[in-house]
Amino acid sequence: MLDLFDHSPAALPPEERILRAIQAGGARVERVHLTRNRRVMASLAEGGEALRIHELFRDAPEEVLRSLGRIFSSRPAPERRAARAEVRAFLSAAAPPVPPVPRRARHRAGDRPILQRLAEEFTAVNATHFGGRLPRVTIRLSDRMRRRIGHFDAATLEIALSRRLCENAAPGEAEQTLRHEMIHLWQYVEGRKVGHGGDFRRWARRLGIHPRASRAVDWTCTGP
Repeated sequence: MLDLFDHSPAALPPEERILRAIQAGGARVERVHLTRNRRVMASLAEGGEALRIHELFRDAPEEVLRSLGRIFSSRPAPERRAARAEVRAFLSAAAPPVPPVPRRARHRAGDRPILQRLAEEFTAVNATHFGGRLPRVTIRLSDRMRRRIGHFDAATLEIALSRRLCENAAPGEAEQTLRHEMIHLWQYVEGRKVGHGGDFRRWARRLGIHPRASRAVDWTCTGP
């Protein structure tokens, strides 16, 4: 019987090609998820049924992927150590992702106390709820935000908050918005879709903030 379909590894979708090679290495996983997590290049998830790996492995050679599978297998420790060394060599040689270039923030003289307060909130929430895993980002105040009160920019790795919110809203309102944007930062770091889906709502409840994309703000004065 003539097979009209190309089943060679090169013809497979990236995740399927990677999964087959990893399984050939001995890892008992059923799914592969490509992420942009910069701190953890490979980790088991979903009760050990899925392997989350950095997108640098998308075009990795077959032997590197097999070595990755051996790391997460039940093979003898010396074999797993050798596989780990091979994977590390590949990652060292691979071109690292280009880091975002933060824009040059322009601060007013009166911004310092507000930014200091927000920076302390970021540090405390990061340590208490995220285990300190979130990278430090630029926090700035925006004069342009009128309808929106906060924004996370993945391209520059910064969080912008409305100046009006920080100066005219009730105490704690800016901190709530900062926590909202920190969840989006977590989504980006974990390689997840940045949005207001189920993982956002779960984190919002943990952080004690409104679990939706928008919320009512308690304004202490109308502002300009």
